[in-house]
Amino acid sequence: MRKFICILMALLAIAGLVSSYVRFLEGMKVTNLTSSIPWGMWVVFYIYFVGLSAGSYLISTLPYVFGFRRLERIGPLAILCAILALVTGLVFIWMDLGHPFRFWKVITNFNYTSILAWEVILYSLYLALLLVSFWFLKRCELVSQAKYSTGMKRVLAKFLSFSFSCPQTQEQYQDCHLFSLNLVKYLGFIGIPLVLFVRGGTGALFAVVASRPHWFSGLLPVMFLVSGLLSATAMLLFIHHFFSTEKERQENLPMVLILRNLLLLFLSIETFLFASETLVGIYSKIPERLELYHLVMFGPFPYIFWGGQLFLGLIIPVFLCSYKKTRRTSFWLSIAGLSCSCGVVSIILNLVIPAYVLPMLKGLDRAFIDHRLIYFYFPSIIEWLSSFGLISLVVLVFIYLVENLPVFSRTEIKF
Repeated sequence: MRKFICILMALLAIAGLVSSYVRFLEGMKVTNLTSSIPWGMWVVFYIYFVGLSAGSYLISTLPYVFGFRRLERIGPLAILCAILALVTGLVFIWMDLGHPFRFWKVITNFNYTSILAWEVILYSLYLALLLVSFWFLKRCELVSQAKYSTGMKRVLAKFLSFSFSCPQTQEQYQDCHLFSLNLVKYLGFIGIPLVLFVRGGTGALFAVVASRPHWFSGLLPVMFLVSGLLSATAMLLFIHHFFSTEKERQENLPMVLILRNLLLLFLSIETFLFASETLVGIYSKIPERLELYHLVMFGPFPYIFWGGQLFLGLIIPVFLCSYKKTRRTSFWLSIAGLSCSCGVVSIILNLVIPAYVLPMLKGLDRAFIDHRLIYFYFPSIIEWLSSFGLISLVVLVFIYLVENLPVFSRTEIKF
């Protein structure tokens, strides 16, 4: 089964690389974006993966900063997810730039009043913090793997150990490991506010746009943060089952049940925030907001709301996490996580696209008729292939790293 998945992911990755090459060669004309709708699928996945990264890191701080030792085994896995998700999100937004190869100008021509410019600085600091945290957690195991493994495992571990010399006795190792845990804990005191700014800043990019009633809300940065925690918890539930043996699933069941409870908690908060925002908007009877809600629920793509956001994102996860025959089963909880992840993507789709579909001035969609000004969006084949191709490539990289590095379970240190 895993071999089939890898072959499928490889084929999608190749198609994605070819599509990305066409995008860079031909420019944005190969997309279905218009002057009226400049943000599409790539921005949706950017928001999702940055949120997944932020949520994964915050979950990793639970054992190292707040002392929830039952989640310690999933800590390195969560940090690795945070690293890959952040890089993936940044690649998606890079592909969305009109001139992607000028991205470095945000540093050389830094604008102190731009939220986006500050986001770039925060992303850089955040990525450095993730890499340092992961290395210190796994440095001794990397050295041990470099000594006693063979093939690519040995080559990769030797490269990533950076000539670090592992302690030679059990006592020295305990001191070294304690130092690493303390360092990661103190980095967490820096990382938690940093990631709050990173994820909150992404929400602020939307919330400060006063001309879009769908976005102009002080709740939006909070909703972005909660959706990140929700998507991270859901994805960790799915990944844990996919990469575990049956014995490990039984041993780690208490940890899985904690993740299940966190999933229900974040689902409850996300639903409450969404319901509050929606009901207040409906009660206000502002025509623009009522028209937008009608578009989301009964427009050209109602299945994104009813099927994706409600059914996949709420009903299925709540049922699987609550029903007595599935709530303590790793497989069904992983399905709940996968379903919830699809629901989060649907939430972001309904946030980004509908705000552009409605003209800012009534009748503007009929005042100027041109294919570059239409108020309708459905991704082109290039957007589909490049998006799922990039995701497939990241999945392959993730599988390779998990299978060749001491990520998922602790490697025995030999002295």
